[in-house]
Amino acid sequence: MRWICCVALLAGGWAATGEEIRFQAHRGGLKEVPENTLAAYRYAWNLGAIPEVDICSTADKVIICLHDDTLKRTTNAEANVDTPVAKLTFEEIRRWDAGIWFDPKYAGEKVPALEEVLQEMVERKEACIYLDLKNVDLKQLAALIGRYDVASRVIFCHNKIESCQTMRAAVPGLRTMLWIGGKVNEIQQKFRQAAEGGFEGLDQVQLHLEAGPEKNSDVRYLMEEAFLREALEKTATAKVDLEVLPFEFDCSSIAGLLDLGVRWFATDEPGRFKSCVQTWSDKNPSKG
Repeated sequence: MRWICCVALLAGGWAATGEEIRFQAHRGGLKEVPENTLAAYRYAWNLGAIPEVDICSTADKVIICLHDDTLKRTTNAEANVDTPVAKLTFEEIRRWDAGIWFDPKYAGEKVPALEEVLQEMVERKEACIYLDLKNVDLKQLAALIGRYDVASRVIFCHNKIESCQTMRAAVPGLRTMLWIGGKVNEIQQKFRQAAEGGFEGLDQVQLHLEAGPEKNSDVRYLMEEAFLREALEKTATAKVDLEVLPFEFDCSSIAGLLDLGVRWFATDEPGRFKSCVQTWSDKNPSKG
């Protein structure tokens, strides 16, 4: 099994080749670590994953890493819990702990500034990130990425293809990914629309995979295998990568996706995911 480094895959193009397996740690791996913290990003990088980083702006225009509009869910904030972070200063946000709510061993983690993440990337020469924009000034973001010279190691992800195209124009060297969620028919329709447009402005497309309602059985996805084969064929032809995000999985379902030919994944549980891939690789030495 080959876990290819980020720099190598960027330099060599984005179309999956051979049996290289690559994966995104969604919000850094939100079921295994406190999401959108430096601890989460380091955890993902150490596993060989690419962490996804959600970003938004504070009242004093600091770009921070946070998924929600408020501090309520992912910090121990006792004040301003329902106040939008866009109305709080960076200093106010940093008063609170962003790790202890998840596990006491992460006590002391703070909501990081994006600049802290980029500084780590300068030290980690092979580190990449996915960047999910919430509410940020594009010129400010472009300037910040340019200052640290990491554009080629950033993959911008959004659910609107127009946003991907805008970001690619704003930040030279940036890669882009369109993520597609919703009901099965909605995902299929949006994917086919992107395909009809030649996946213009895109390097990757991500499909969300929801599990069926069956309980106490192997995980099975609502998305038909025939459509996944179609998506793999169309993206390969366009030299665009197909990534899937299975919100639920077991080793059997991951093996099924790997057997189908999927080589890019996103996951909330990067450690458990990697273990499943290792199990599959051990059983398929000629493929892994």
